[in-house]
Amino acid sequence: MKRGMGFICAVLLAAAAVMVPAGGARSSVAVKQAGFKVIDLAVPFIAKSKGFFQQNGLNWQYVEIDSGKLGVASLLSGNVQFVDLGVDDIVALQKAGKQPVLIYSMVNSLDMDLVVRNDVLKRLGVTPSSSLDAKLKALKGLTFGITRPGAVTQLFPQYLLRKAGYDGEKDASFVQIGGGQALVAAMKTKRIDAFMLSAPAPYILQKDGVGTVLIRNSAGQGPKEFADFAFESIATMRPWAQQNTATVRAYTRSLNQAYTWMVRNRSAALALLKPYFPDTDDSTLALSFDALVPAIKPGGRLSQQAVTNQISVLSAIGAISGQPDTSEGVLWTNQFIQ
Repeated sequence: MKRGMGFICAVLLAAAAVMVPAGGARSSVAVKQAGFKVIDLAVPFIAKSKGFFQQNGLNWQYVEIDSGKLGVASLLSGNVQFVDLGVDDIVALQKAGKQPVLIYSMVNSLDMDLVVRNDVLKRLGVTPSSSLDAKLKALKGLTFGITRPGAVTQLFPQYLLRKAGYDGEKDASFVQIGGGQALVAAMKTKRIDAFMLSAPAPYILQKDGVGTVLIRNSAGQGPKEFADFAFESIATMRPWAQQNTATVRAYTRSLNQAYTWMVRNRSAALALLKPYFPDTDDSTLALSFDALVPAIKPGGRLSQQAVTNQISVLSAIGAISGQPDTSEGVLWTNQFIQ
């Protein structure tokens, strides 16, 4: 009888081991993340492709959007649980009585690079080796392509214009184009002179001989305040996060595992990212990846200084008013990172 019971227990334990996913989760929790498809999303893409989300009990799904502003609507509606946002979005939403909070630093310096059409650069007489002041002075009168009005694709070029002593709204034109592929097409047809975006779009134009990356913010060539800068952080709704702490921690743990793996396995990481960027050639994808990695803060922890720097930049161009509280627990928190 004892031997029979021992056999039955062994079978039940084996069955239980099969049913429990790696990471100890007893069931797979479905979560969605909205995002504009740029190289900045490499970490969650790797976490998905390598199975880190699955190992931590998450069924992660990606919802593509063509502007960061659409991510706000997706988060507030409950259609997604995670989205990458800037500090200005959190400030505005909290002022409106909403309860989003930043929980993870995805990109900790501004990695949106400025690409300008080659014929425009020739006319202006500036090159990537020109001084930053000369580059900024050359921006007056250009037509910039943007994703949507008020998006960072408009705000940061306006800030650069202001740094040069110009009026960010009057001394340049801004044309709504759409996502990365649309911006590339608009540049090739000479509808726009320039745009700012994270890789790979600027480097596709450079490879095709249409444009040149004039200011590589991702390489520290832009204003110094862009270096320690809470550019893109993962946001979620505070009430949902408090009710689903284990899920949020499983999410941030997956991202940290993905980052650690991808910096140690560059070639394999590029191979996993390729399906997400099928129209980007291998050399451009590699350049984009190498530009991103230094902008990521290992561990994903946010800091008050990085949040303050972004608020200072956005306040300078009127995107944020007043003096938001930058202390931990208001706009941002590290409580979900172990």
